[in-house]
Amino acid sequence: MYIVCLDLESTLTPEVWINVAKKTKIGELRLTTRDIPDYDALMKRRLKILKAHNIKLRDIQKVIQGMKPFRNTLKFLNWLRKKCQVIILTDSFYEFTSSLMEKLFYPTIFCN
Repeated sequence: MYIVCLDLESTLTPEVWINVAKKTKIGELRLTTRDIPDYDALMKRRLKILKAHNIKLRDIQKVIQGMKPFRNTLKFLNWLRKKCQVIILTDSFYEFTSSLMEKLFYPTIFCN
């Protein structure tokens, strides 16, 4: 039996923070680990921005609820699940991924 590990954002779904940036019109929230590889520094920066703009977890979750997996993602996952175990590894948070996991029929996921 094989195990396939996939990333979530930019692999199966769009980037959460880019969508939050679009919705809030705060360009600096578009930054990801590709731009700032130090995850701790990136998250501290994001938290500072969220606080300054009074953006709450529920606001971010509302944006995520409106997101959809990439086209054919579910078809791909269903095909893959027939062949092996599928695990998603992500630097996102469980509080962010729950509505996306529902749309993907709850694959095994390990979050930050």
